[in-house]
Amino acid sequence: MSGMYQLHRLRALGMSVRVFEAGSGVGGTWYWNRYPGARFDSESWSYGYSFSDEILKAWDWTEHFAPQPETLRYLEFVADTLDLRRDITFDTRVRSAAFDDTAGLWRIETTTGLTAEARFLITAVGPLSAPTMPKLPGIDTFKGASYHTGLWPHHPVDFAGKRVAVIGTGASGVQTIQEVAKVAGHLTVFQRKPNWCAPLHNAKITPEEQRRIKASYDEIFARCRESHGCFIHKADPRKAMEVSPEEREAFYEKLYGEPGFGIWIGNFRDVLSDRAANDTLTDFIARKIRARVNDPALAEKLIPRNHGFGTRRVPLENGYFEVFNRDNVTLVDLNETPITALGAHAGFAQAGDRRFVEVHQG
Repeated sequence: MSGMYQLHRLRALGMSVRVFEAGSGVGGTWYWNRYPGARFDSESWSYGYSFSDEILKAWDWTEHFAPQPETLRYLEFVADTLDLRRDITFDTRVRSAAFDDTAGLWRIETTTGLTAEARFLITAVGPLSAPTMPKLPGIDTFKGASYHTGLWPHHPVDFAGKRVAVIGTGASGVQTIQEVAKVAGHLTVFQRKPNWCAPLHNAKITPEEQRRIKASYDEIFARCRESHGCFIHKADPRKAMEVSPEEREAFYEKLYGEPGFGIWIGNFRDVLSDRAANDTLTDFIARKIRARVNDPALAEKLIPRNHGFGTRRVPLENGYFEVFNRDNVTLVDLNETPITALGAHAGFAQAGDRRFVEVHQG
């Protein structure tokens, strides 16, 4: 997304611009990340570009937290509206870029053999452009289908009735697990460390909400500019210990029932800076997890012990904890039974625990 805006902005300044893009289309992370359940954790109407009234008026978001296909359609719409593709070379990676001090130019080589010279070089590759692959002994011998959330195929993947393993419970893992559990014959979740998660509370945008959003864009983006991380949520001016335990609990309950990052960013102003304040919030979220997971021992495995709620980015979920109440889902705690090898048809855990799978996703 940043590369698309850079192209538009630099052209408006009268510069000659050439963008090299590894993908076959625009979208960046939203082009590559097509895994089941991929969607915004920011409100759709706060995530889009703010610089163009034409785009703001023409585009209607359909959900408060848009799924990946809709986000990609939006970015393709932006590319069409601004005629960006004529200055983008697709299916091309930059192999090297060296600055020539004598000429005062960058000399750029690409994987396709194309070269370029430029006075200025902008690396708009984003923080999510290089997937981390699991390093498991025997992974190359696995005979089943294997996918990575950051390199998801463009064709639909059918998990119906399959034995599926998901390795990892970060944000993409949480989103994938929620969807795969609905259709898989059996899903095994390999968890190294649990994450604090909070409810997304997504919903369709009604016509009345659409009109209100379009009339409020100036206010929305002003709020984003004034907030942490450019979200629409703003911290409550009170401190957690300034209110009674009953009032604090009621406030946490209110935020937990609201959509988005309010429970994280719109909370008491000291919950991320004062340990005692954070402990009250962390305890509240832990109690919520225990209430949502039927097996008490399993619930404890899903509660982080090494950090407080919100001290790392919080994945937003839609029924994630209830997934582990399903008969077709098993959680494997890698701290207790680490994966020692991946065979042709199975992942092996310590103590001889063999789990047969047809699909694994890391």
